[in-house]
Amino acid sequence: MLYPREIRNYRDWTKIDVDLWRHYWFGMVNRGVLAQPYWWDEQWTISVQHTEADVDKHLAVFEEVAPALTKAQQERGAAFVGAAGH
Repeated sequence: MLYPREIRNYRDWTKIDVDLWRHYWFGMVNRGVLAQPYWWDEQWTISVQHTEADVDKHLAVFEEVAPALTKAQQERGAAFVGAAGH
C-alpha cells in the first residue's frame, strides 16, 4: 500500500511513499491506535506485549483507514516517485 508494487527487497522498502505513510500513521493515532513510534522505518508494530484485543483493535482501525489510503494512492498514481527521504 505504501509502494506502488510489491516490495521485494530493502531498496524497494526505502522508497515507500512517506506522505502516504503519514496519512496511515495519523489516521491510526486519531482513532486511538499508536501503530508504531513515529517514523516510517519502525517495523515493530506488534510485540509480545500486545494482547489479542490490541491486535483486533489495530486491525479494525486499519480497516477504517485503508479505504482513504487506497484512494490517496490511486490519486497519486504514476506521480509517485517514492522518495522516503533518500
